[in-house]
Amino acid sequence: MGGREFLNEIDITRWCLFISDDLLIEANKINYIKDRIDKVIPNPIKIYRMNSSREATKKLALKPHKFGELRYKNTKSMIIPATTSERRKYIPIGFYEIKKNIVISNSAQAIYNAEYWIFGVIHSYIHNVWVKSVGGYLGTSIRYSTILCYNTFPFPKITQTQKNKIEELVHIILDERDKNYTKTMAELYDPKKMPEGLKTAHHNLDLYIESCYRDKPFENDEERLEYLFKLYEKMVKEEK
Repeated sequence: MGGREFLNEIDITRWCLFISDDLLIEANKINYIKDRIDKVIPNPIKIYRMNSSREATKKLALKPHKFGELRYKNTKSMIIPATTSERRKYIPIGFYEIKKNIVISNSAQAIYNAEYWIFGVIHSYIHNVWVKSVGGYLGTSIRYSTILCYNTFPFPKITQTQKNKIEELVHIILDERDKNYTKTMAELYDPKKMPEGLKTAHHNLDLYIESCYRDKPFENDEERLEYLFKLYEKMVKEEK
């Protein structure tokens, strides 16, 4: 599943041979699979891997049955489209319980071992303000980056009680989505089509998320960013 399929609920089934080392002998007993693996060996992929300056890539030449990097984990996970419209107030994000055999492609970001309160934090308006400021762009659409957007986002330490409250507000958002199951994620988060119940649920989450930073509400995005960058500077100093 990639960003396009997630946003537009396009039912595209793609198949891949996902063969672990312990299954290679068994896989090679099936002629069709063996032929597919053998075709990788004379392929430029092997030449490319062997000529790489990266030792890890060279080792991959010896394992043509495997992907260069394994991204699948059988855990609760979040999916964040790598590219999303700058018009949206909120980045559309999906939360999945354990769902076997779904590999999130490179057109989306994945957060594994996901928790609902983290979903709430990165699904908030203030997080989107941060992303629009520090992230990249593809044309006018924002690009969500793990390194630039997720890892840098300054969020204050919170109590378990606060986490529980965020999770409660997240479940209200998910319930509102379920009520509007006929709409795609792209439609749900289109500023002109967003259902009123979902708007209210997000607004209530925003108020609570921002109260975790300070008691006084932020008046505008400039004030939000100024506060976030001060926290970021503090975070970098502490890390050093």
